Amino acid sequence: MRVWELLRYTQAFFPRWDTTYAEHLRDQFNLDPEARVKTLSKGQRARLGLIAAEAHRPDLLILDEPSSGLDPIVRRDILEAIVRTVTDQGRTVLFSSHLLDEIERVSDHLAMLHRGKLRFCGPLDEIKARHRRISIHFERPQAEPPTVSGAIRVDGAGREWTVICDAGRVHSGAMAQHLGATLVGDTAASLDEIFIAHATK
Repeated sequence: MRVWELLRYTQAFFPRWDTTYAEHLRDQFNLDPEARVKTLSKGQRARLGLIAAEAHRPDLLILDEPSSGLDPIVRRDILEAIVRTVTDQGRTVLFSSHLLDEIERVSDHLAMLHRGKLRFCGPLDEIKARHRRISIHFERPQAEPPTVSGAIRVDGAGREWTVICDAGRVHSGAMAQHLGATLVGDTAASLDEIFIAHATK
């Protein structure tokens, strides 16, 4: 099939197919309508797949790793199309990805699944606000990680340790004092740190 033939074929399954919108996306993604699908690059096929998924304007758009293995330019195009779908049309997008910078860019609600279990679920801003990265320093090297109530993950060695914790359960200054350590830093945990902490606890 050529690009235009695939889009025409897909259109037959969806009464709400918006031909004008499909053509707008095809032009925006710079896809030649006469190109044969089998000759398209992986990035071009991803763009074509997104057109097929979006052109009938579904109330719920489910995307599973839509930009996996794609170059940064194609990833940007796909993310921008997703953002427009949400902001311009108010539709729901369920977006699954291991690329956390993408998740942070397009999501307002976040859930983490790990080994079949839901680790957390909630508004992105609340999840980020709930997690802190606390750095502490000991005068003498510690053979074992310090025990911190409310800690999700403790990393480090010797004198330097980092605690990813529930911000509502840990007061950094009191924690450091209780452990006999010096508080070095108390900052918001990154999304990467949050996911790693929950995945390895």
